[in-house]
Amino acid sequence: MRDFTLIYGCMFAGKTTELIGQYNASTVDNHERLAVKPLLDNRYQAASINTHSGLQMPGHRIAKAEEIYTLITPFTKELYIDEVQFMGPYVIEIIGEMMMNGVRVVAAGLDKDYLNRDFGPMRALKNLATNRIQVFAKCNVCGGKAQYTYRQSDSKELVLVGHNDAYQARCLEHWEEGMKGRL
Repeated sequence: MRDFTLIYGCMFAGKTTELIGQYNASTVDNHERLAVKPLLDNRYQAASINTHSGLQMPGHRIAKAEEIYTLITPFTKELYIDEVQFMGPYVIEIIGEMMMNGVRVVAAGLDKDYLNRDFGPMRALKNLATNRIQVFAKCNVCGGKAQYTYRQSDSKELVLVGHNDAYQARCLEHWEEGMKGRL
């Protein structure tokens, strides 16, 4: 059985940067690595996984986790998943199956939504992970350590893909301050 590394944190914490760093540090040949991201993440180029600062690695966009099966080859030794919180509940089984079949898995995602609730499959993925890397951002208000995603708009939609036009990273104090009257 191979390991599963989960990288998690709030918006702007460097989750994808860490994912790309792990991809680049791999000693496995390129044709033995597979990277995917959800189709709904259309902020950057379709054929790559990108950070807000411009780092990128090759990747496939998929609509649901089950599509990973169509991309896996007999040569695949590593699977990288960005924005794993959007992959749906079946991603838990797929990652478990990949691990059992000797495929190393590295995934990155938001652990909490803008209301500070577990985001999709993230609680179960934390339990499944053999390695957990929590990353932090800098609070947009005070510059302190941030681990909360603050949505600047009043939209009630759970999924609202955006960048710093829609979200800020905040410390607990400033997240709570911003959420007064919204919870």
